[in-house]
Amino acid sequence: MSFFTDAEASSLRIARMSLHIVSDDEFRPEPELAVEQDDFLLDRIRDVAPASVYRFDEVSAARDIIEAIATRKVGFEEGAQTLAREFCRFHQGNTRDGAFFVFELGTNDESVRLYALMKYDYGQALELIEREGAAGLRRIVEAFVDDKSSIQKSALVRVVNGSAEASVSTRDRMGRPSPQLTDYFIRYLQVVRDRTDSELTNAVKDVIRTALEDHREHLPSGGVAPAVSRALEVLRNTEMITEDVVNHAVWTGAGQPADDQVRESLKKSVGRLVKRKRLAGVAFPPDGTQLGRPITRLVRTEEGVTIQYNTGLEGQAVRKMELSDGATQFIITTRKYTDAVLSESSGRRR
Repeated sequence: MSFFTDAEASSLRIARMSLHIVSDDEFRPEPELAVEQDDFLLDRIRDVAPASVYRFDEVSAARDIIEAIATRKVGFEEGAQTLAREFCRFHQGNTRDGAFFVFELGTNDESVRLYALMKYDYGQALELIEREGAAGLRRIVEAFVDDKSSIQKSALVRVVNGSAEASVSTRDRMGRPSPQLTDYFIRYLQVVRDRTDSELTNAVKDVIRTALEDHREHLPSGGVAPAVSRALEVLRNTEMITEDVVNHAVWTGAGQPADDQVRESLKKSVGRLVKRKRLAGVAFPPDGTQLGRPITRLVRTEEGVTIQYNTGLEGQAVRKMELSDGATQFIITTRKYTDAVLSESSGRRR
């Protein structure tokens, strides 16, 4: 439920719904459906509500139609038929036949209307409509309830006081890799990517660092910096970053604590931070430029001081500051260190 606010999630309801067949045949508009099986349908809608990584372009016919429905400039049935007709116009080539849902969702906030568009793969949809009419529509709804994995495409839009917000929650099972959308779905919605994989990866790094800093008392010897390095190594070795992967990375970074209370605290921290960073429900490939492997850096000063450290410690255990007088200051923070004196002549310890 990451696209929805807590208040929306607690009061979400289906106000109106429409269903149309998507196929290569000529589009046939269907009448509005009576709302049925709404509890199950709401669960499916919640399943496809990731945080937004796309936004409407400056010009978007889909957004304009949704706003017209929300402001009652056009009726819901007419507007839903237009949305479905346009989707069928873009739905060409090797794309699978199925059913296209339009939902209007209400909440306790009367100034807000939410709209869900879903393309559902259901090969028997057209046959059922032709053979059974409205009863066939009900059968499609039942099948939709039973098989959530068949939801191929979805978009969620929030309209506040008649104006659609720019952010759009999208999911495309055929987009490769996630969260990419297929070209025709982008053209249909007229949306543009709002956050790159690099930006998303950087946001995950912030989540990991903050979660580990918040639990520094539970970390193994060495503190936050090596814990972050261990966690990032998990991201480097995954094909797709999800909230589950982030949880595993933080747990690994924290030394894989066995204590259930610590593990639960780490998970709650990640959940809170993921939501704050608008990452909930989002899946994306890690960006390697943000996760480059740490290297060893050797710094020698003109005063004869040598500092050697892992670059994964920069910004935490090792901080570099440029002073106003042109000098450079290195600040090293540690919980524990060893001290030895070297012979000036031989460099040996004594």
